[in-house]
Amino acid sequence: MTQNTELVQAIADAYDDTPYESNAFALTAPGHLRAVAALYGLSAPAVENARVLELGCAAGGNLLPFAVAHPNAHALGIDLSTQQIESGQAVVKAMGLRNLELRAMSITDITKDLGQFDYIIAHGVFSWVPPEVREAILRVCRENLAPEGIAYISYNTYPGWKASDVVRDAMILNSYGAQTPQERLTRAKDVLGMLEHGLFHGNPLRSALQQAVKQLRNHSDYYLMHEHLEAVNSPCYFLEFAAAAQQAGLAYLADAEPQSMMASNYGDNVAVMHSALSADSPREMREQYLDFAVGRQFRKSMLVHVERAKDILNAPEVNVFKNMHFGARLTPASTPAGAPSKERHYRTQSGIGIGTSEPSFVAVAEALRNAWPSALSFARLTEVASPKVKKSTTPAELSELVMNHLVTLLNVSALLLRMEAPSYEASHGKPQWIPGVAALRKLGNGKTLPVGHYNLWHQHVRLPVDGISQFVIRHIDDSASLADLRTRLRDALANGEVPHPDGKSLKRVRNLEPVAQTLLTSALNFLRAQGLLI
Repeated sequence: MTQNTELVQAIADAYDDTPYESNAFALTAPGHLRAVAALYGLSAPAVENARVLELGCAAGGNLLPFAVAHPNAHALGIDLSTQQIESGQAVVKAMGLRNLELRAMSITDITKDLGQFDYIIAHGVFSWVPPEVREAILRVCRENLAPEGIAYISYNTYPGWKASDVVRDAMILNSYGAQTPQERLTRAKDVLGMLEHGLFHGNPLRSALQQAVKQLRNHSDYYLMHEHLEAVNSPCYFLEFAAAAQQAGLAYLADAEPQSMMASNYGDNVAVMHSALSADSPREMREQYLDFAVGRQFRKSMLVHVERAKDILNAPEVNVFKNMHFGARLTPASTPAGAPSKERHYRTQSGIGIGTSEPSFVAVAEALRNAWPSALSFARLTEVASPKVKKSTTPAELSELVMNHLVTLLNVSALLLRMEAPSYEASHGKPQWIPGVAALRKLGNGKTLPVGHYNLWHQHVRLPVDGISQFVIRHIDDSASLADLRTRLRDALANGEVPHPDGKSLKRVRNLEPVAQTLLTSALNFLRAQGLLI
């Protein structure tokens, strides 16, 4: 057994010992990748019947939402961990999915015989495998990618990972000699206290190390084990990755978060200095300079065959918004003290605040907010904005105005975009789960699942755990109507089966219908906001 083979086997054993949580990653969704490609002038295969390959799929949780939403498509997941593949296969079988296949095999064993795929995804793999496997990932993206296909590879990057390298080294040092994964984890976490509170004030890396540890505190034990304690974690500079991709016959298309590559989104100083330094440089060089400016730690690069490089636009072209559908989960927020009373304020799904007094922007934001989780077309957003502009506004001017509003939402990572809208159709009379959730719920039934829940925007979501929500969820599983749900919840409150959220007893309290209705509405609204109901 060679040293590289031993290293690969050690990685497989680590994932068998501590299985990684297998969840949906929204930025890897083929529908999202197709839309981003369109922004840069490239077509990509329609997702309805696409063939998708994921390298390092764990238990298949990132392929699951795609497979259930597109029954005529085909998804194949490859992973080195036999345990995780078997766990995922059990889920696939129980859900009756015929278009999702999971295989336990090494990426290095993939050949052209596996066939061509419209989308190839490698999320959270590239930086965590030895060089021969990284080379294999790029080879597969060249040999097995359809002519107009899109490949997605995420990886850790410098300069942002420099401080994290030091933290990782300290964690590995302190966990050396540990006999079990749990002991390794405990000893690795012990050193974080020193890095956070015990550094000499003259240490030139003090601030950066403390910030790195602070970020680490917010992550799960799974993340710590597989991000910082794996045998391999090899960040690189973006230009190094782009050069390796080019050598493999691939061309860099864009980051899966195009807004993260816009210097103007990081403040005037960054934008001005970045422009002065790199305005005449190639796009890859400009992005590398921006990585230095913002301290980027992680990238999500989209690749195409090198033959298509000449067709890639130098910057996103928002005119293609006219052919897209959009979603945004926006929450109304109170107006800050001192702000004009006419301003409307919203909070994005990631917690970023937006404030505006521009009537047409408010109209667009309200339309998206009220439609969520459904998507709205550009034409529909133009319709809702039209009454809020001057009568002299031409159709072209109105279209440009709506585009600018959508760019504003995209720049704060509030906007989800698709060429085809996710299938959220209004239900009649009874709440209904999106495809697959009922089967996943039944499969779980009190057990820990190897895959997470998702919505049709390919986002990972968590079910609420409070008593009222759990009661409602159980009865949605039984296909109860709204009236049935209200009656059952009323009776459960009255007999003490379900406590009121305030903790007060409602036994023998009369006329609980309004209380039950209020609690039911709140629970259903949360599930809809999560995108779990159609």
